[in-house]
Amino acid sequence: MKKLFSVPFLMMSILFLCTSCTFHTYHFGVQNHAATVPDFFGETELAIAHAEQSEGAKYCPDKLAKARQLAHDGAETYWTCHNDEAARLMAEARRMAKEAEECGPNAAVPPVVAPAPLAEGKQPAKVCIPLNINFQIDSAEILPDYDLDIARVAEFMKNNPDTVAVIEGHTDNVGTEEHNLKLSQRRSESVVNRLVEKYGIERARLSAKGYGMSQPIADNSTEEGRQKNRRIDAVITCILDKNFVPPPSKLCVSLMIDFDKDSAFIKPEFDSQIAKIADFMKEYPDTTAVVEGHTDDVGGSKYNMNLSQRRAESVMDKLVEGYGIDKSRLSAKGYGDTRRLEYNTTPEGRKKNRRVEVWVDCVLVKK
Repeated sequence: MKKLFSVPFLMMSILFLCTSCTFHTYHFGVQNHAATVPDFFGETELAIAHAEQSEGAKYCPDKLAKARQLAHDGAETYWTCHNDEAARLMAEARRMAKEAEECGPNAAVPPVVAPAPLAEGKQPAKVCIPLNINFQIDSAEILPDYDLDIARVAEFMKNNPDTVAVIEGHTDNVGTEEHNLKLSQRRSESVVNRLVEKYGIERARLSAKGYGMSQPIADNSTEEGRQKNRRIDAVITCILDKNFVPPPSKLCVSLMIDFDKDSAFIKPEFDSQIAKIADFMKEYPDTTAVVEGHTDDVGGSKYNMNLSQRRAESVMDKLVEGYGIDKSRLSAKGYGDTRRLEYNTTPEGRKKNRRVEVWVDCVLVKK
C-alpha cells in the first residue's frame, strides 16, 4: 500500500514549486526583499520538509532544529548581499536535515555539558568575514588580487586574539572526487600559510579543511557556476566584548572586458563600464589599478603573451586618454593563456578567457 503524504508536507512541496508566487513573502521566518529567490532556498525548504515528515524527526530533534536555524541564518545572510556565505549556510542546513532524516532509535544522544562561564562583558559570537577567493583551474595559487581579503582576516584576528578560524577549501566537479579533495585541501592550506607567513597569525589558531566538490554553492553545469565553486571560505569563531565593532567592509570595483578572437579592439558596449572604473578612481585619488590581459589557448604562447599585453594596454590607454586618469596610477600586464578563467574545451569557455580584468585597489569603509 502506498504511503500517504501528510497535508503539511504537501503544502510545503507546493510552496517549493511556487517560490516566485506573490503570496510567498517569507522564507524560514525571514521576510523576502524581492519577488524571487535563488534555487537553494527551495531546495533547503524541501530538504527540511522531508526531514520533518520522516521517522528520524522524533529521534534527532536537535539536528532538525539546527537545520532550521542554519536555514534562517542563511536567509538573513542572503538579504545582506553575502550570497556565497548564504549558499554555504543553506548547504549546511540541507546536510543537517539529511542527517536528521536518517536518524534511528539508536541515535546517540550527546551529553549535556554546561558551558564554561564567560568573563564579564564577554559574549559568544561567530563572525563571518567573506573570504571568497576564486582560483584558477586546477590551481592552489593565491593571486595578488586577493591579498586585501586575507589581510582583513589577519587584522581582525590580531585585534581579537581569542579568535580561531577554519579555512575551508572547495572545488568544482571537474575531475575525480579524490583529486578534488586533495586540491581543496591544498587551497585551504595555501591560505593558512599566507596568514601565518605573511601576517604573523599563530598556526595554532588556524585549521585547514578541504571539502572537494561536496559543498557547491552554484550550478556546476555552467561555467559561471564552476568558477564560483572554486573558492575558499573563512569561518571565524570567538568570544567578543559586548562593545565589539565589526571589521570594515571592503569597497571594490573591478572590470572584465571580453574580446573577439585575435583582437585588442575594445567594443563600444564596454565604454560605460570603463567610465565607472574612472569615476571610482577619481573619487578615491589614492587608488591604483592593474590592467591584466588574457587570451585563450589558440595560437603560440609567445604570440598570446604579446596579444594579452596589447589588450591590457588598450584599456589602460582608454582610461588615460578618454577619462583623464594619470598614467602613473596604472600598470598593464599580459598573461597570455596562463590564467584560465574557464576551460578552453568549448567556444564559450575560450571566449571568456579572451578578456581584460581591471583590478583597482579596494577601499576599507567602516560600518
